[in-house]
Amino acid sequence: MQEPRRNILKSPGDWRTLVIAVLVYGGWLATVFLHKQMPWWATFALLTWFGAWHLSLQHELVHGHPFRNSKLNAALASLSLTMWVPFLSFKRDHISHHNTTLTHPKLDTESYYSMPEQWQHSGRFLRSIYWANRTIAFRLTVWSVFSTVQYFFADAWRAIRNVDNARSAWVLHIPALIAVTYIVNNLAGMSMIEYLIGGVFASHSLNMMRSFAEHKTLGDESTRTAIIDAGRVMSLLMLNNNLHIAHHDEPSAPWYQVPEVAERLNAFERAQKIDALYKGGYGELLRRFTFKPYDQPVYSKSV
Repeated sequence: MQEPRRNILKSPGDWRTLVIAVLVYGGWLATVFLHKQMPWWATFALLTWFGAWHLSLQHELVHGHPFRNSKLNAALASLSLTMWVPFLSFKRDHISHHNTTLTHPKLDTESYYSMPEQWQHSGRFLRSIYWANRTIAFRLTVWSVFSTVQYFFADAWRAIRNVDNARSAWVLHIPALIAVTYIVNNLAGMSMIEYLIGGVFASHSLNMMRSFAEHKTLGDESTRTAIIDAGRVMSLLMLNNNLHIAHHDEPSAPWYQVPEVAERLNAFERAQKIDALYKGGYGELLRRFTFKPYDQPVYSKSV
């Protein structure tokens, strides 16, 4: 008897992720090819939106959706619209983030904290940078540009030395960089400076809005994660990753199931207990933390 054919999709509902992919790539292509018919601010806004949405899509692909086959997921993610991070490098670092001590500066690849001993030996200028980086105004401007450039060259150097298998990530990434540059500059006639401002740096900044308050250093590792109760538009842009406790509870759950996971596991109540529930969504974060630090910058094992 012939075995039933396995679905190419990992979950039956993953057609939703394919729809998102079509909207992301289709919207991006429309933006770059029609940019001459739009005012500059509309082009900037759309490049920012679709770049940030693509980063959310890549996050979904890192966690194994929509395809069962990881190579198909990598292929769907490999046209790096934001250019700055190779997909397989992002996958390596993000999976490490899920499998380590959250917020630990030496272990967590997504930590913004300083080790106590490092803080003790830091000068006034470096300490001021750590404090400033706890504000949205600094994180989404100065740090967004610095971290983009720093990561790009640091990972390229890792690829040259083939550290952490970074070379294979760049073998996939370099053709993507060439393809994006050719489409934007040669086919669509858009200045690469214009594209870098909107499609790379601004989209990275918008994506960093999601990660700004996701984690807070606390004594209990299971409670170092937040919930941003965003509206439908921003939740769609972030593919529900703003419900971050639920995502860390079940990282393999596809984005469209994350709200159900959050409800089932009482994620909102747990976030509220540690003062990490932002009921006003990203608007609340902007009001509270644009210029005021949302947390102190030194890692701590205890509350």
